Amino acid sequence: MNARQSDVVDTEKSKTVVKGDQLAPRDAIFVYDETDHHPSNIVAAYVFDATGTEPVDAEAAVGWIRARLGLAPLFQRRLRRIGPELDLPYWVPDPEFDIAEHVVLSPAGADWDTVRRRLSEIAAARMDLTRPPWQLHLFDRVRAVPGVSGQATVVVLKFHHSACDGVATRELELELFGGGHAPPAPVDTRWSARTATLRAAVLFPYRLARFATGLAHTRAAAAVVRERVEAGVLHEPLPTRPATRFNHATGPGLVVDQAILPLGDVMAVRDRCEERVTVNDVMLTVVSGALAAYLDEQGETPPESLAAMVPMSMRGVAQWGSANQLCQMSVDLHTGEADPRARLSAIRESVRRERQRNSDPAVLRCSARVETSPAWLLRLAGRARSHRSYTGVTSVPLNNTTISNVPPLGAGLSFRGAPLLRVFGVLPIFDGDGLRHLVSSQGDELVITFSVDPAMMPDTGRYRALLLRSFRELVAALG
Repeated sequence: MNARQSDVVDTEKSKTVVKGDQLAPRDAIFVYDETDHHPSNIVAAYVFDATGTEPVDAEAAVGWIRARLGLAPLFQRRLRRIGPELDLPYWVPDPEFDIAEHVVLSPAGADWDTVRRRLSEIAAARMDLTRPPWQLHLFDRVRAVPGVSGQATVVVLKFHHSACDGVATRELELELFGGGHAPPAPVDTRWSARTATLRAAVLFPYRLARFATGLAHTRAAAAVVRERVEAGVLHEPLPTRPATRFNHATGPGLVVDQAILPLGDVMAVRDRCEERVTVNDVMLTVVSGALAAYLDEQGETPPESLAAMVPMSMRGVAQWGSANQLCQMSVDLHTGEADPRARLSAIRESVRRERQRNSDPAVLRCSARVETSPAWLLRLAGRARSHRSYTGVTSVPLNNTTISNVPPLGAGLSFRGAPLLRVFGVLPIFDGDGLRHLVSSQGDELVITFSVDPAMMPDTGRYRALLLRSFRELVAALG
């Protein structure tokens, strides 16, 4: 799936073999940061037209994924940690892999509300990393899916974030639903925990020296960044934002809801702007308007503008040897700007500045500090973040919500002959980030899927209506 996962290699007999591979530091962070209130899950859902197709039973579901296990090494590997974080974890072949433990077939004929509740549970539950980090959930003959006439088959893929990011997931999906076939690959069982531990002990002094050198390089790069900020070349985001009802500790529940927009109308809005804007800029503006309106209706208008964490793919920007090749932009949502047109222009500029900052060579050198950080330090940092309290806070660092945008899959995809109608994703919520959005498009529609703590937003239908209203207001503002 990427350079780091190049461990499916050709043998002398031209067969593929799944071998052990050590996690990159950027990937290991998703292991070290994970808690019950901070799951590291990627959940992608696909809606297929079930008209005229054969019902799907457990044998058919298992057979479908079994024929594709060789498409990615993550299907046959599990995590192994090295002692008390003496070294970064490894993905190692799982000789006891049982495909039936990863495929969950729900009773056929459920309605959409039932599927939504199950999606909430799937997104919120942590994965068992003593097994390969994936699951396939299947719902057949689903009734009353919004915007879908007739019955649908809903396929849900769940991965651990340490194994891939959203872009890599898209690449795998194209193979899974685009007709790709690859039987399970043979596994190389020669990986040894004892050997890995001895290797870590031998390399420990070298890695401490490398970490010290990395700190020196980081300090030098940080000085360059400060100079560029003072010169007005780079613009750093505000370090804190006012806390809202969505920025406290989350409860055990999670609700998933969606707003669906005609993709043609979204593209028309983009093309109508005098400035060059992207679909992502338009969606940030729509969410900004809805979020501001919802808080205003609750009598909780924040004193200052809110901001969103927006993932940015670093592919083509930096050479990272990790499965996760994303950085986190902090984009000002300009929630205090009432005019949608002016808000779109301001958000566009905020995105431009963040993209420029995160692509700057000095900033990249600063962020490279994680590449030399020892495993025990990454684990301590993750533990410190997990103990951060959000009780009674009046401000939060950098961001108030998450707005992620993933590319469309493309045409001609299917599941057992059923054509693909819709693609969307579900983000788990975290302490301090109890409202998260994932924007996806497929065919002629765009879907804003939002996940929220029901105690923080008991009326998701109202927020859905405000998202639609915010889009209409932007259309009207652009004439």
